Amino acid sequence: MSGAPSEESEEQRLEREARQKAEADEAARNQFPPPPPPMTQQNFLQYMQMMEERQRITMEQQNKFFHDLLQQNKVERPENQGVTLSDFQNTKPISFAYAPEPMDAEDWLMDTERKLNTVGCNDLEKVRYATHLCGPAASWWDNIVAVYPADKVFTWDEFKRKFRESNVPESIVELKRREFESLEQKDKAILTYVREFSGLSRYAVEEVNTEDKKKKRFMRGLNPQFKVQLRILAKSGDGP
Repeated sequence: MSGAPSEESEEQRLEREARQKAEADEAARNQFPPPPPPMTQQNFLQYMQMMEERQRITMEQQNKFFHDLLQQNKVERPENQGVTLSDFQNTKPISFAYAPEPMDAEDWLMDTERKLNTVGCNDLEKVRYATHLCGPAASWWDNIVAVYPADKVFTWDEFKRKFRESNVPESIVELKRREFESLEQKDKAILTYVREFSGLSRYAVEEVNTEDKKKKRFMRGLNPQFKVQLRILAKSGDGP
């Protein structure tokens, strides 16, 4: 008569369950790639520096293009000949219709002025070609011109001032600056916070005009739990 199978002890059961869990974990690791390492404070700063570096490289490329174009114009155009609209359009200017954000309008104005200077436009040519670019927004300039005598000649500084009054009003810029001052991550994704920080910081340049200021302001707005995690990671990365 064969004996009945021995009953599994509690210790054996725990060992069996632990072994099964280890095997299941191993199978899961083989099936799915490991998650990416958590982002650290250094990662965030590197991300922001990378974005700034991309902007710098883009600006350098544009400046080289404009410099080469300027040299070409010096060779091909006699000194006493003015700049034509075709000359200006060779710089691939961007048409302006409407800017959802004030700094978008400011960017357009600065980009246009740089291109006007590149081809050597005089004051009158700058106004003429800049207003030619306004497209659907041309009615804004037409309304301004209509209230002045027909022989009124606008300077480039006058155009810039009126353009900013309409599209980069100080009241809106001030609201954006205050929005940056109160910006916090809260429950936003970290990359969303980074994008908002980068966009709004343009309205408060004096608060982020050094790397130290930018770092402190960025950290101040982080979610408290995320901030604690970063500090723990920073300490663990320092070693014993």
